Amino acid sequence: MKFHGNRTRRAVAVFTTAVLAASTLAACGQQPSTPASPTTGTGGAELTGTITVWSWTAPAKGLEAAIPGFQKLYPGVEVEVQDVGNPAIWDKITTSMAAGGAGLADVLNIGIDYMGNYVEKFPGQLADLSGFGLGELAGDFPAGPWKSGQGAKGEVYGIPYEVNATGFFYRTDLFEKAGVDVTTIKTWDDLLTAGKTIMDATGVPLFALDKAATAADSANLWQLLTNLQGSFYFDAAGDITLNNAAGVKALEIIKQANDLGIVADIPGSWDNLVAQMKGDKPVATFTAGGWMAGQLTIDGSGMAGKWGVAKPPAVAAGGLTAAINGGTYLSVSNTSPNKAAAAAFVKYALGTLEGQEAVYAAGGMFPGYLPFITSTSFSKPVDYYGGARVNDIFISQLDEDTPVVNYTSDYARALKALDDAQTQVLLEGADPQTVLDAAAELVAQQTGRTIAK
Repeated sequence: MKFHGNRTRRAVAVFTTAVLAASTLAACGQQPSTPASPTTGTGGAELTGTITVWSWTAPAKGLEAAIPGFQKLYPGVEVEVQDVGNPAIWDKITTSMAAGGAGLADVLNIGIDYMGNYVEKFPGQLADLSGFGLGELAGDFPAGPWKSGQGAKGEVYGIPYEVNATGFFYRTDLFEKAGVDVTTIKTWDDLLTAGKTIMDATGVPLFALDKAATAADSANLWQLLTNLQGSFYFDAAGDITLNNAAGVKALEIIKQANDLGIVADIPGSWDNLVAQMKGDKPVATFTAGGWMAGQLTIDGSGMAGKWGVAKPPAVAAGGLTAAINGGTYLSVSNTSPNKAAAAAFVKYALGTLEGQEAVYAAGGMFPGYLPFITSTSFSKPVDYYGGARVNDIFISQLDEDTPVVNYTSDYARALKALDDAQTQVLLEGADPQTVLDAAAELVAQQTGRTIAK
């Protein structure tokens, strides 16, 4: 089972809704934040000029769709959205920040796994949006993703654009054949027991892992299991936590599944994941972000009625059944000559019902703006999943107290160390505590960070 992160290939058609009617907006349970007065910013000055936005593919299309509505409020501001490409955008932002911000766009679409890197390595390069009134949006977004876009002192460096909760995707036909009722699976212990039953009855493994870590994201399942325990590679202070009790428990679960013989060894790649969707390389389950619910209907179109979606099981009874599986933010460059206009665009696109409608309809990214996603028309039955209201599963996760995810500027080092540790466990039977302690020591030596006590 892979805890699959963000992809540039996202399904748009399935979960894209038409623009909601005014009566639907009035029916929303939460009162949305409103933009500043037309033509003026938070300080009352008229907004004029041109702002550029760096994004990629589908997210860029979503932001482009917000421009007409924004310009009705701010006719003096021109907006140019540039599809820089992904991963090219990260190199472009890094190069510009290393040059003191020279050449940066006014608005930057930043992945959650890059936010901490930019804030740590290039302090002062991102504007604190609380100075432009965007701090008041905090209550309109899930707490975990909101806090992951903040600085150490509560600075607002990014407004959540895409918020990907985690879907637990399972083969309904295999579960039925094995006589396993998915609603009885509350914990990962329950799941491993069910996995052995499914393997014995069908010959299909419970999930797949890239045991040799041929792809960089081979530790994504560990990341999910750790996150479900309120932990991550680093804590909010940036100290190393990958070898704490949660990290060890996560790797112990993976080792237990491997020892039971219910883990397929499939190298990590998009093509191999599609093969799992189609049933060509069958597995009984996998996990992925909310975007996968739509992607399955495209790449696994022939499997309609054979896939179901649920929240992931808790690690411990009564524990979290939610984890943020990637996400993105909109930020404003501190070198922008039009920061007020840039902030106004971010607020309109992500912090108003009108803006979010347009962005979601055109881009399809799962939003975090609560007044929008809690509206009655956001979640609809999906035939592919037997009429289930799939979006409700992801929305319900956003109500849980998911932890702050602090990737820091050293995520790549921690990920490599974790990949190597997991491979030792899966291929050599190594002890999880021992290899994680060694991994934490290595990351500490490489980065100068402290191992959390």
